[in-house]
Amino acid sequence: MSEPTVTVVIGAYNAMPYLTRCLESVVEQSPGAYTIECLAVDDGSTDGTDKELDRFAAGHPGLVRVVHQPNSGGPSGPRNVALGLARGRYVFFLDADDHLGPHALRRMIDMAERNHSDVVLGKYVGVDCNVPTSMFEADQDVVDLATSRVWNALAPHKLFRRSFLDERGLRFDEDIRIGEDRLFVTKAYLQASTISVLASEDCYYKVKRDDQGNITSGFSDLMKRFEVGRRLMAAIAVHSEPGPVRDAALLRTFRGGLLDSFSWRFPLLDESDRREAMDMVKEQLDAFYTPELDARMTAPHRLFAHCARHGLHRELLEIIEFLKEERSRRRPAPAVIVDGGRAYAAYPYFRDGTAGIPDSCYDITGELRQDDRLDAVEWRRIRRGGVLRLRGYGRIENVPTTEPATELVLRLRDDGREVRLPTRPAPLPDAAPGHALDDALAGFTAEIDLTRALDGAPLPKGVWDVYLNVRTQGLSTRRRFGARKADGAAAATGGRSGGLQVKPYYTLGYGNLSLDVTAASRGRREKWLPKRLRRQMRRRLGGLGRRLGGRSLGRS
Repeated sequence: MSEPTVTVVIGAYNAMPYLTRCLESVVEQSPGAYTIECLAVDDGSTDGTDKELDRFAAGHPGLVRVVHQPNSGGPSGPRNVALGLARGRYVFFLDADDHLGPHALRRMIDMAERNHSDVVLGKYVGVDCNVPTSMFEADQDVVDLATSRVWNALAPHKLFRRSFLDERGLRFDEDIRIGEDRLFVTKAYLQASTISVLASEDCYYKVKRDDQGNITSGFSDLMKRFEVGRRLMAAIAVHSEPGPVRDAALLRTFRGGLLDSFSWRFPLLDESDRREAMDMVKEQLDAFYTPELDARMTAPHRLFAHCARHGLHRELLEIIEFLKEERSRRRPAPAVIVDGGRAYAAYPYFRDGTAGIPDSCYDITGELRQDDRLDAVEWRRIRRGGVLRLRGYGRIENVPTTEPATELVLRLRDDGREVRLPTRPAPLPDAAPGHALDDALAGFTAEIDLTRALDGAPLPKGVWDVYLNVRTQGLSTRRRFGARKADGAAAATGGRSGGLQVKPYYTLGYGNLSLDVTAASRGRREKWLPKRLRRQMRRRLGGLGRRLGGRSLGRS
């Protein structure tokens, strides 16, 4: 029997009734020239999962194979059994609760064949649950692990080249039941020669079960999560060299593993376990934590790291309690202190000499969020054409707006060239709902004269994306502008300024404002002349038409 192109691996334990849709999505694939086998391992199910697997195997001989085994206690065992029996050139790990898009396997294999990929991520879709999406903005033939957001997708639901897994000895650790997938995928990422992303096809549908039996993000045993973090650090040290790729892996592991484990569950541990966990994290921080990583952390992560490294047990518990109450809205967000052009969140022990925690742990300057709104896009006629007028407001969240200064930035999509345009203060009649009264100062208007926007010269033709810079108290933020709009705010109709035509529009998906600038149509030029000159032109053209024996030329 010839080897199939891909083996779909399903580890199944008490997966009814979701299993039926899962299996249907495999047998209904449109593989084209490729061939599929489905290898399902029943891990001692007691709810009829075993019978449903056998029914599909009987109905699809040669396509569905089933292995029955006693319960192993976790997903690693069934996956490893299937890997040992898989015959496909590729393997894809599919959870029994989830299902595939109809063209998923063919499109992912196409991507892998074209790029000689060891790993292919197909686009995730959440069904009543959230899934990672940041890495699926566009297809990527070759991913740069130093900068890619694939680190946010460490579940094993991907296409892997089987020879790559075998050569590297990649298998799931069976002695852990929490985070085994994160460990497997991290090792695969760091050893793969090529990782690709397929974003143009909905490939994997992650389903939230009614009983939430497939949701493990809660981590019932927190100490095991700390242990997984330690193993991840060891794997990163073995499979990467110091540099940007290692830093990306460490950042994901510190932020999304070790330091995040200091959650509301941490105070529920026995004190001996708490201190053991702090020692475990300190060991990893001392070995791998650098100033460069610290600068990329959030303020709570920096506080957790400092407390763990310096044995501040009581202070750590108080900070965790503060964050828990803040997130549950039983406590307001910490005050923001602006000092020397930096912003600090006044979490517990800020500038408290007894704890000795440095200000840098509270620094949120890089985390500040911009709040803005587009109120109107208006085309205003002037003698020689027109100008585009924008009205709105911009502020920095949680920072009082004093001495406001906003600035529009137009960025040419083709080459990244930027044009900065000043705005004029236009105080809001009332502060925005929920904002402090001084936020009335955040209002602005701006007029864009296309004929003079580029240092007195016409704006080059192309698509210009609109950004808004906001500055106050020595702080600054910037982001794309227009996604949040006032009720009834619509894009202005196109207009002309000199020899340029501009069409404002909102981008698909995010709804941000962009300007499409093109050459003005010659046939419409007379409409921009003064009325006296237009009448003279028509009289002359009309007379010329009669002399040539044709019809008089009227309005265009």
